[in-house]
Amino acid sequence: MGPLHFLVYVNDIWKNIDSSMRLFADGCKICRKITNTNDREMLQKHLDNLREWAVENGMKINTDKSKAIRFTRGRIKIPLGYTFADQKIPESNNCK
Repeated sequence: MGPLHFLVYVNDIWKNIDSSMRLFADGCKICRKITNTNDREMLQKHLDNLREWAVENGMKINTDKSKAIRFTRGRIKIPLGYTFADQKIPESNNCK
């Protein structure tokens, strides 16, 4: 018996996501400038849409590798509070 080959088709992962998205071989990044509550709600909606896409396509997203990162010059930092699949996305001060 020869080796098994799998093809994962992710060209439609961005469907229903209006935030900036970057795809990588083993992951993706979703970015959005947050200036008001509506921006924050839209980013959460896009995370929810990503979850729906994963379920529809039988994909599992490793939430242990997910991080929420903020880039700001502001001194007051309100907790981000984003979730994915009913799990809080931990905040981080840096990314790899």
